[in-house]
Amino acid sequence: MRHVTPLLLIALLAGPAGAADPIAQYDAVKALGTLNGLALHCKYLDQVRRMKAAVVDNAPKERSFGLAFDESTDAAFRIAIDQRQACPGPAGFGAEVGGAIEALRQAFTQP
Repeated sequence: MRHVTPLLLIALLAGPAGAADPIAQYDAVKALGTLNGLALHCKYLDQVRRMKAAVVDNAPKERSFGLAFDESTDAAFRIAIDQRQACPGPAGFGAEVGGAIEALRQAFTQP
């Protein structure tokens, strides 16, 4: 029987080289959820649809990603209501959403 050296064990536990970072993936999903909560508050329904489609199209179909999106959406919506946040301009908000969607795509892109 072969012995596994500590260096080999670390390499095996680290996973494949260039694998996607799960923390970055969840952060990207949550960031989009935060924008989604604000979009709901501002009634930017086209942006809401756009963000939901981006999550469906890019994140794995796992409950944890949907839950992260929903929880961050809910938290942002509640904050927007409680603090009576002003709505950003539609064009600037759309550009911000586009950047967040691109960050989401990048987080789930395997090298």
